Amino acid sequence: MFENKEFEIILSSDCEHERLCAEIYFNGEFVAFITQEEGLENATIDFEPRKNNLKWTFSLSEFLKTLEKAKDHLTPNCDLFSL
Repeated sequence: MFENKEFEIILSSDCEHERLCAEIYFNGEFVAFITQEEGLENATIDFEPRKNNLKWTFSLSEFLKTLEKAKDHLTPNCDLFSL
């Protein structure tokens, strides 16, 4: 698991996906789900609506860092314990 003070990444594996996935949370609320069923170079991201139906607002640079960190940890040679 990777965390900064606002974002958290949780790697997951379930019966619906053949490959490792990443869940992204912002202040404890589920933001997005990254899957790599067609390979990491073709990974997709699904955004979730907020519980309160308001728009998501957060730092672009911190979100991009979080996405890069998630992508790095979805690679085949990733050390899962370094999150």
